[in-house]
Amino acid sequence: MQATAKPQRWKVILVSLLILAAVSYVDYVTGYEALFFIFYYAPVALCGWYLKRVATVTMAVLGGASWFLVDLLSRHLYAHEALRYWNAFTCFLAFVIIGLGLHHIRCGRDKEQLARLELEKALAELRSTTEQIRELQDQLQVVCAWTKRIRLEGKWLTLDEFLTNKLNVKISHGISPDAFTRIKQEVDRLP
Repeated sequence: MQATAKPQRWKVILVSLLILAAVSYVDYVTGYEALFFIFYYAPVALCGWYLKRVATVTMAVLGGASWFLVDLLSRHLYAHEALRYWNAFTCFLAFVIIGLGLHHIRCGRDKEQLARLELEKALAELRSTTEQIRELQDQLQVVCAWTKRIRLEGKWLTLDEFLTNKLNVKISHGISPDAFTRIKQEVDRLP
């Protein structure tokens, strides 16, 4: 699976600012009768997808401020001037929600891709280890009756070497109850 390359940060910021400027200009030229609110989402969404939260919120603030300025310059009359501020705040809030929502979706997707890559790597290791175990199971293993070493590919390996190098088993050492009893008996016989 190939990962898609992220564009450079300054390019995303520049394109977002150009889109915001273009949308604001078109919104201003067409007047307040035509609703261009939805197009202000584009630069915020772009920042939300490719940049971090701070850049996304900053673009949402710029988008809300731009919408407010265009609304003010277009001489849109309201029954109460407070409605202009309320609408600007609502735009800003909507921009932040959309931008951060897209940012969250992108981060989730990136984490999922990383988890998928790690899973594929673990599965490849499991397949390799399973294949090695099957090969060892198919072969007759010769063990020295005196040294308890195992002959593998022309070499005599200790049991520890065989388990750690060939089967990738982590081992530790202890003492069995039978060995403990024998050692205790031998110590008791000492003068």
